Amino acid sequence: MNNSVSTAFTPMTRGQNFLVRSDVSKSRALIILPPFADEMNKSRHIINHFMRQAALPGYSCILMDNFGTGDSEGDLDDASLALWQADLTLLIEQLAAEGYQQLSFLAIRFGALQLFDLLNRQNLAIPVEHIMLWQPFFELKKFWQQFFRVKIAEQMALGEKLSQKELEQQLANGELIEIAGYPISPSFYASTHDGHYYLPASVAESNIKLSWLEVSPLATPGANVQKQLSQLQQNCQVNFQLVNDAPFWNTTELASADTLLKVSIRHLEQQDV
Repeated sequence: MNNSVSTAFTPMTRGQNFLVRSDVSKSRALIILPPFADEMNKSRHIINHFMRQAALPGYSCILMDNFGTGDSEGDLDDASLALWQADLTLLIEQLAAEGYQQLSFLAIRFGALQLFDLLNRQNLAIPVEHIMLWQPFFELKKFWQQFFRVKIAEQMALGEKLSQKELEQQLANGELIEIAGYPISPSFYASTHDGHYYLPASVAESNIKLSWLEVSPLATPGANVQKQLSQLQQNCQVNFQLVNDAPFWNTTELASADTLLKVSIRHLEQQDV
């Protein structure tokens, strides 16, 4: 079976977006929704390995860099969540036109928030069969808290004090702030607050399989994870599993995630059982 990975630029809503694809068949497509900013830089090699391995259970994987990120055209300070969602919707329509009949998602970190909002807003052109989450954010507030901490740590290293409240005030005043080389504009920041970040009822009411893989050295989930898992389980069945790997999205050096990949492929294979 062909498990090669190809790259191309594809016209989207406002420009050429960079796509990485591993085309196996015209039946099952799996779209990967990436983490944000530097977390994606540290995850890209693992995503590439996943795409190759997902060919074995018959999935064609597609990774699209969002407008203004990675190698896609545009600048991040001109981006918005609405634009990213429009591009995703167009991508799915293109896959449907190619003949794909089933759609799955792998959503990583911020990608989970993006996926939830997409599912709440759009009637997708291809039926969804499987949603897989890697280390997902479930709350926008926590995502921004963690991202702002990067800037706060940068300033602390320079001997300067900075708080999240001050950063939020700068954005509210119309100022652009730069975090780890990424320009965060007031308009982009505001656009993320218009999202609907929860699993829609359609997931619980359908036969969509939901897998959540959480990387942790612990034998049992932490309190926050247990709370979120309990909330999800009240509405739908969740195939949850702890995975003992390095937190690849924020390690200093690039890390492997061999166990996570093996478990992920096993979850995909179980889709047919």
